[in-house]
Amino acid sequence: MSMFICPMIAKLMNRLGYESRILTSLRDMMKRTIEFREQHNVVRKDMLQLLIRLRNTGKIGEDDDQVWDMETAQEQLKSMSIEKIAAQAFLFYVAGSESTAAASAFTLYELSMYPELLKEARDEVDSVLQRHNLKPKDKFTYEAVQDLKFLDLCIMETIRKYPGLPFLNRECTEDYPVPGTNHTITKGTPILISLFGIQRDPAYFPNPNGYDPHRFDADNMNYDQAAYMPFGEGPRHCIALRMGKINSKVAVAKVLANFDLVQAPRKEVEFRFDAAPVLVTKEGLKVRLTKRKWEK
Repeated sequence: MSMFICPMIAKLMNRLGYESRILTSLRDMMKRTIEFREQHNVVRKDMLQLLIRLRNTGKIGEDDDQVWDMETAQEQLKSMSIEKIAAQAFLFYVAGSESTAAASAFTLYELSMYPELLKEARDEVDSVLQRHNLKPKDKFTYEAVQDLKFLDLCIMETIRKYPGLPFLNRECTEDYPVPGTNHTITKGTPILISLFGIQRDPAYFPNPNGYDPHRFDADNMNYDQAAYMPFGEGPRHCIALRMGKINSKVAVAKVLANFDLVQAPRKEVEFRFDAAPVLVTKEGLKVRLTKRKWEK
């Protein structure tokens, strides 16, 4: 992780003998896998293949067939080191698992305070299970997950109100005159973007402290789309965006299929912003569950 966030510090720590055992194991595994694929011309349609192509060619083309071609380059010409590929893979899983856990927990917490939304979500899960001939303890198929339309809206509203990263840090790449002012953001200026503040601003989202999944309904769209960026924007948006959202839907759906959420009084969550770069609650999230009884 340190190799991705701050490679210079990571290299210094390695020289001082503090190399991470986890990163070392992951790097060695990546090295063996990449060498095997290149030597035996093995191509798989996965994330590692995209990183290999990016390492060897410096870009990923738009042509579907060329994206998965195996191209090799001389070692000194390769644009990404094994360490960076390992860090990207590690970040992919960390970002996906962290966003999944947080989004799932906050979604269940909010649904427990809105019985009408909870009923709508549970009815949808039950309907999808029946339509796809699945039982509550069965694994959700990809097709079944795609049919959970209302849960999609719930996850979108959850990550609006509780973005995984409350702040984004960027660097200005060119001089930018701020419209309507005499100010110019000069090239190289560090930029801090408060997603937590923007996505709770009533100018962009009516009733921002409420929980309204239907604001994202295609027939409604009651929000400023430019202000919605829970996974960041541009070429550096969250690498695990799709995996995180799908996993969150499955997690919430599995809970709703097997448990009833006990209605709780509405209470806003309090956070500690000095504890970590992610949202950390002061008292945790308390949700009561009871086992659902299904007819055999």
